[in-house]
Amino acid sequence: MLKRARRFVTQSLIGIAITAISILLLQAALSPWYLFGVNVNESLPGTLYLVYRGELPSRDDIAAFRTPPNPYYPVDVPFIKIVKGVPGDRITRNGQEFSINGRTVGLVKLKTRDGLPLTSGPTGVLPPHHYFFWTSHKDSYDSRYAEIGWISEDRIVGRAVRVF
Repeated sequence: MLKRARRFVTQSLIGIAITAISILLLQAALSPWYLFGVNVNESLPGTLYLVYRGELPSRDDIAAFRTPPNPYYPVDVPFIKIVKGVPGDRITRNGQEFSINGRTVGLVKLKTRDGLPLTSGPTGVLPPHHYFFWTSHKDSYDSRYAEIGWISEDRIVGRAVRVF
């Protein structure tokens, strides 16, 4: 009898949690101010992020942006990455090593994990209204690559915070 009662309570709590999450997701999806972003790979810790639509990020903030056309993802797929470079920062590359204002941020790879070619991203001074997006993961597909490049302000969906 106790086992059945525990199972009933557990199933009830799971049902309540699923309902609550569904309501929150629906509310966020319909909201002009927020949306939920999902991280589907290991480039960042966490899976679910709350995105504050229209809020521009600062250096080291997490933010969502729509990708430019590239050969590996559908057009405008939202990415969630860390803002590492802001307008006025100097982006340099020495061999495969990328730096921002003289501080190394990571290496660029020549090929994807599947062996497809990659091209090193732009270098120079980040112009007004452009950002360098990044994560520390060795396979992060970010501004180190020409296919993503520097992200213009109009492609930024908003600042994001990790929910879980």
